[in-house]
Amino acid sequence: MGKVKEIWNNRKTRGIIFLILYVILFSYIFIVYGNKSEKIILPENKPLKEEKKVVSNYKYQYILGDEIFDIVKNKDILYLTKGDLEYYYLNGKYYKLEEKLKEIEAPLKYNFDYYNKLEDIKKISTLVKTTTYADGKIEENYDVNLAEFLSLFGVQEEVDAKEMLNYSIIIVNKEIDEINFSIGFKIKYQDFKNVPKINTNYEIDESENE
Repeated sequence: MGKVKEIWNNRKTRGIIFLILYVILFSYIFIVYGNKSEKIILPENKPLKEEKKVVSNYKYQYILGDEIFDIVKNKDILYLTKGDLEYYYLNGKYYKLEEKLKEIEAPLKYNFDYYNKLEDIKKISTLVKTTTYADGKIEENYDVNLAEFLSLFGVQEEVDAKEMLNYSIIIVNKEIDEINFSIGFKIKYQDFKNVPKINTNYEIDESENE
């Protein structure tokens, strides 16, 4: 006991003992915890919302029974032809081209931009069935409430609140080829690349408005 007390009272010896104890302690900590890498959990990055690409220019046909209107869409302007007849949709109004542009009632009912609204239409629709044909063509058939359907295009029309509209989307080679509506017309898409410019350099006939 006296020997231990003698060693402990020796400051130099006591320092060496503390140093050895510290080395043992830090060696233990390093051995036990040194190989454990702390896993840092970073907050997940929310996926960027993919913006829907709007197709501003395309050509299509509006087919109503035996009548076929060929239509060119350039942004908010439409150029419609049926045989020798020419129509324009400019600044929210329809015009017939005679010598001048003469304002008229819309020559076609429900002639909307279905292509860019199709996903919105599907959201309020019920899928009835999907048919895949031998040639690879796919037909998706839907029911939609007519009033809700029209409201997507800002149309307020008096219809039965329970009236339903049936439509079919025809897909060819993964592209939308046509949309058939149970109310008697269909939209046939023709071209999304070689779309001509619309000549709107015509005078508007204001005689009836004077």
